[in-house]
Amino acid sequence: MADPELKSKVEELIQANPVLLFMKGTPDMPRCGFSMRVVQVLDQVDVDYGAIDVLPALQPLREVTAEISDWQTFPQLYVNGELLGGCDLVEEMFESGELAQALGVEQPESAQAPQAQQSAPQQSPPLQIE
Repeated sequence: MADPELKSKVEELIQANPVLLFMKGTPDMPRCGFSMRVVQVLDQVDVDYGAIDVLPALQPLREVTAEISDWQTFPQLYVNGELLGGCDLVEEMFESGELAQALGVEQPESAQAPQAQQSAPQQSPPLQIE
């Protein structure tokens, strides 16, 4: 069960911010690719939003958001107190124009979701046998 005090605070934040993003990192310094992609979408629609860095309290916040919206992964975008979804859903809504409509803004002319960055697979350093 989620911490009742934390749950209450999260519910207050969701209600107090018309657009609120729970993300890993900050808009200026996202700490995961999915959070970065949602920030890029929000920047394209040019909307003011609040952002909460979930990393300092990741597990407790997962428990809280699971109780509030039945969603445990981050990022999570809330608009007018309602969860819109995570990265994939936000990008789909952006491309279709639903996100701009939900936010009450005009759809950008070139509405294209950011592409996932492809990176080379990480390799472990060779083992040293002595």
